[in-house]
Amino acid sequence: MATLTEWAEEEIGNDDIFPSAPAKLGDFFQSVAAAAQSALLLDFDGTLAPFRIDPAKVRPWAGVVDLLEAIQQTNRTRMAIVTGRPAAKVASQLSMKTTPEIWGLHGAERLYPDGRVEEEELAPQEQEALDQARSAVKASGLGVRIEEKRNAIVLHWRGVSSHSAQGLRRNARDLLLPFAGAAGMRLLQFDGGIELRAGRHKGDAVRMILKELPAAAPIAYLGDDTTDEDAFEALAGRGLSVLVRRQWRHGAAQVWLRPPVQLREFLAAWLNATQN
Repeated sequence: MATLTEWAEEEIGNDDIFPSAPAKLGDFFQSVAAAAQSALLLDFDGTLAPFRIDPAKVRPWAGVVDLLEAIQQTNRTRMAIVTGRPAAKVASQLSMKTTPEIWGLHGAERLYPDGRVEEEELAPQEQEALDQARSAVKASGLGVRIEEKRNAIVLHWRGVSSHSAQGLRRNARDLLLPFAGAAGMRLLQFDGGIELRAGRHKGDAVRMILKELPAAAPIAYLGDDTTDEDAFEALAGRGLSVLVRRQWRHGAAQVWLRPPVQLREFLAAWLNATQN
């Protein structure tokens, strides 16, 4: 099996994209090995698990849960899942022996390993704007799957043809755009859908975690989608941002991994660093 540096040189060694990726990974894992505590932050859909048209059928890639559990058992890494999904659903689908800390709804809820839950409360004007957007979506007859969250409304078209997706994306954006910016609402496009959301984003969750860590603790965030860019930017100058995606996408990430093989290699390297 190739070492982490070998596959990084082979797969990520494009000087136009990541001129120092192998060195950056090597230096980072040396810092993890030397630290008493580190932090591993992970998106779920598209990062730890492949996408499915039916989100209830999503399960992590083979071998990933075993690696995460082994990292947990070293007691040297604070692990947290940062996801757009409700935390309880991700905990169920992750199915780890010891559920890690999970920040659901892009950080609006926090599920602790002991089962405690903290939720961000929406301001009255945010709730009113969200209710109005929900009514507009339901009356529109767009023909997309509608997902309602406590702090957001999400329109999905994953699985439809690319031609149909273009029209759905345009119509959904036109419908929701008038609500964006009002009362703190944000409109976010992602692979296969669009979301109108109030409150925290993943970058806010990362900053809250950073405040709870020692200043010198190594930290990495792994994510795949445009909604993870807030988290990458929150780590700028402080930690390692890793894009986990089969196709390259320009953004704030410092390193690019192709799942599932390179994802498992990365986690195995983390485990090796914390076992030494």
